[in-house]
Amino acid sequence: MSERVDYDTIAPTYDARYGGRPYETVTEAIRRLVTAIRPEYALEVGCGTGHWLASLGDLIPHACGADSSLNMLRKGAGKLAASRLVRATAEALPFRRGCFDLIFCVNAVHHFPDLDGFIAEAWRLLRRGGTLAVIGMDPHRGRDRWCVHDYFPETRAIDLARFPSSGAIADAMLRAGFDRVECATACRITEIRIGEAVLTDPELQRRGCSQMALLTDDQYEAGINRVKSALQTANPNNPPEFTADIALMLQRAHRDR
Repeated sequence: MSERVDYDTIAPTYDARYGGRPYETVTEAIRRLVTAIRPEYALEVGCGTGHWLASLGDLIPHACGADSSLNMLRKGAGKLAASRLVRATAEALPFRRGCFDLIFCVNAVHHFPDLDGFIAEAWRLLRRGGTLAVIGMDPHRGRDRWCVHDYFPETRAIDLARFPSSGAIADAMLRAGFDRVECATACRITEIRIGEAVLTDPELQRRGCSQMALLTDDQYEAGINRVKSALQTANPNNPPEFTADIALMLQRAHRDR
């Protein structure tokens, strides 16, 4: 099993997930956050192909995105002005001190090898009164349901190992010097695919999401066979349901000084 996802390789098909899953609640949560803060200058770290930035164009006068994958940024250039996107790691962002009102990341912090380094960098780049917002899954809560974890059991262990808990993120924010930290549920992603419709789920494809990309070929094939077995053994009048009911948590930190 690889330790890191090669996003340069999966960039060409990455955006398929947005057409195949109900991400409207995530967009709404991010827009609520931005509307409440009303930033003039904002930065998304781990912006990928720029999907979330593109949804905020009417709310942020000056928005930038940073990602370590050149191919993901190239895909994003079709949605955003190329000058707004920079290739950089989360721990070494090429901006001057105190230039942003809002720094945020969406389901990306688990890809940053140094959580404390990223949050310290965010503190450096935020102006007085600025906000850092981290939105993402927290599998440590144990309250979510996801057919990926059910049928590809190795993915649960992968996620527990790489996703920081909400508490760990909040602790890192306080260590970095942020004055106040708030934790809440940002939104839920809910979906039920019935029967063979699950086979068209973009995130169940070989590299449809980072969980799948980190499996070995044998682990992936075994999971697909579990899905097919569930379909084959089910009562035709009562096909199995494949559920996603996942909370995205929000840790919001304020720099008051």
